[in-house]
Amino acid sequence: MTEATNCCVLLIEDEPGDASLVRQYLRASPNLRFELIWRENLADGEQTIAQQKIDVVLVDLSLPDSRGLDTVRRIRKATRVLPIIVLTGHDDTEFSLKALDCGAQDYLIKTSIDTDSLVRAIRYAMSRISLEKRLYESEQRMGMALQSANLGLWDWHIPSGKVIFNDLWASMLGYTLDEVGADIDIWKRLVHPDDWHVINASLDPHLRGETELYSAEHRLLHKQGHWVWVHDTGRVLEWDLHDQPIRAVGIHQDISLRKASELRDHLLVSALESVEHGVVITDINAGIEWANKAFETLTGFSRDEAIGMRPNELVKSGKQDPAFYQALWDTILAGNTWRGEIVNRRKNGELYDEELVITPVKDQQGCIRHFVGIKQDVSARKRMQAELWELATTDGLTGFLNRRHFMARLENEFARVRRNNHRVAVLMLDLDHFKQINDSYGHPTGDAMLQHFAGIIREELRNIDVVGRIGGEEFAIFMPDTEAEPAMLIAERLRNVLADTPLILDKHTISITVSIGIASMHADSGTADCVLTKADKALYTAKTHGRNSVRVWL
Repeated sequence: MTEATNCCVLLIEDEPGDASLVRQYLRASPNLRFELIWRENLADGEQTIAQQKIDVVLVDLSLPDSRGLDTVRRIRKATRVLPIIVLTGHDDTEFSLKALDCGAQDYLIKTSIDTDSLVRAIRYAMSRISLEKRLYESEQRMGMALQSANLGLWDWHIPSGKVIFNDLWASMLGYTLDEVGADIDIWKRLVHPDDWHVINASLDPHLRGETELYSAEHRLLHKQGHWVWVHDTGRVLEWDLHDQPIRAVGIHQDISLRKASELRDHLLVSALESVEHGVVITDINAGIEWANKAFETLTGFSRDEAIGMRPNELVKSGKQDPAFYQALWDTILAGNTWRGEIVNRRKNGELYDEELVITPVKDQQGCIRHFVGIKQDVSARKRMQAELWELATTDGLTGFLNRRHFMARLENEFARVRRNNHRVAVLMLDLDHFKQINDSYGHPTGDAMLQHFAGIIREELRNIDVVGRIGGEEFAIFMPDTEAEPAMLIAERLRNVLADTPLILDKHTISITVSIGIASMHADSGTADCVLTKADKALYTAKTHGRNSVRVWL
């Protein structure tokens, strides 16, 4: 998904107000274009999925014709390749995790949604479904690998009951292919009677489309009369338009041979090695047991360096306080997934912004044994956000705040004044006869003069003072915790320095002066704009009394 690509979003939501908010958030995305299709019930949504190309589905779980997790299951049956993001009005982590288990890629709390979180969730969901698709394709390739590894294979045409076995499937049980035939009944006759409950517990839900895989360990009768334990694994590969299974393919493996399991593990590890995000697996004490190559690239630490160490011993930057890490540990030790952003440090000392997801992994008894962390470098995105913020709030020529953001800061300062009852000096500054410089030397020289003046201001003011460029040659300053008298001394110094420091440009020495008006902001000043108006009137007085002077509004 790039800036030049439209992302088609299907929103299934029966509340017009919530739908309108989602539309607004998507429109507010500064970098991505979204096309929103809104449907008010699940049936219409399913029809849209069948008829149109959709990139991602946003769905509320309280719809007129479907409620709860069944909604996710129905959408997942309608589309096995589209990312699904659940929209919920309740901050119920356990329920949200169940939604993920049912096939959703992510979930958002309605009351916490904004443009950034919604776009981030869409990106994450699309990335996750892509990974799941690659894993699915890997498992299909695994089937071909298992066939070349001389494992017993079966290919079942479910409506007709016809099945194709390979030679090893038959020879594993002491038969030839001719003796086995091509009917599913041969398999049914060979299954141990006591094992049907195990088979049906896995096969029936899979044939209904409720699980991704059929898997069971059971016994088959050998031609010589003894029982052979096999690991029977299969998957439905084809479905008809009514979601009825057509074709399933699988393997029978002698349980004494665990090569197929090792191959499956290898394929899964290969998939994790191929992803761009860093993946790290730790024990319950955060000791690293495994990390992929992307982790090495991200952190600069090799796998050998990382294994046995704790992440905070490798990449901790010190930018997060102990309370941050305590909240993280409280979340994952409670069995919940933690998601957030963190500043970490690479091996070379460079700091970077990281989006981190940590998921606990439990054993069959429900005890947490491992944690899986997925790490993504988001430094470029954070820099872009900072640059966009700077463009939106600063004057490009001088680097000072623009008028809109300066006024917002002044309003915030006035609110602090009213709470704490202290004083703030507010200054209005205007360069004298600035138009003559533009007319005599041209606008580039005028711009250079504005930058020259901005540099003097930075040298003379304190770090806590806030400066804004209000107009062409007009500036404003507010000085926290400053009375009018010391502000006047600073203004006089600023005026004198400018008068004594001409701009030297292209062999020209160009002098200029500044007129300054000062007003004091206190709790009874009315509004921040009123104080700025008073400073402007004092500036006007300075202008009308010969310029190059400082006046205070009394």
